Amino acid sequence: MCDDYRMTGTLYGIGLGPGDPELLTLKAVRLLKEADIVLVPKGRKSGGSTARDIVIAALGDKLPFRELVFPMVRDDAILEAHWDEAAVRTAEELDAGRLVVFVTLGDVSIYSTFSYLCRSLEKRGDYPVVRVPGISSIQLGAARLNRELALGSASLGVYPMPGNLIELEGALKEHETVVVMKIGERLEELRAFLRHRNLESSTGFIRRAGFPDEVTAQSLAELPAGSEGYLSLAILKGRGHS
Repeated sequence: MCDDYRMTGTLYGIGLGPGDPELLTLKAVRLLKEADIVLVPKGRKSGGSTARDIVIAALGDKLPFRELVFPMVRDDAILEAHWDEAAVRTAEELDAGRLVVFVTLGDVSIYSTFSYLCRSLEKRGDYPVVRVPGISSIQLGAARLNRELALGSASLGVYPMPGNLIELEGALKEHETVVVMKIGERLEELRAFLRHRNLESSTGFIRRAGFPDEVTAQSLAELPAGSEGYLSLAILKGRGHS
């Protein structure tokens, strides 16, 4: 499928990058300008949308925004109901022959809400879907910390924060570099795990990459106790590093 020209009735998932509006791709900017509808996710009905704020910073607030609520809860039934509702609204726009854009932080294929929307949309018909990649927080984090993620034949592992941190033992033995995402409220737990293995000082950290209040640390040991772990990642040195 060629997506270099206007295609009505198509859903485009666009990765906005990690927060800095200057990191939007040229393709993302073009499609946002051409869109009939720009769907933006947010966590609460009464709250704002970080994705919308990034688009506004890049292109202004005159775009045809429509907000979709995806609550930050762990109840699968509640989440599925909201995804289904979002899919119904999206299908209505596509059935009307409109060019629909859904925007999401980072890259559209890495832990993205867009994938859940696509799964629900598939229940309602065979709609054309195009994913437009964006710069991920992993890439920006490595750039901010001035570290390579992989070199030569070295391997890179990307993991969400596991329920049991012992699972990271295998990852650190398998890969030269390990990125841990979705740290959330468990930053102190991760620090204690790494400190016990003499890895805290060599682990880089970035929170809210690309935003004005971005926090970076070459070493987790530099962070004050009780630091926030939301929208953060850690870059760990694995095998081959002392």
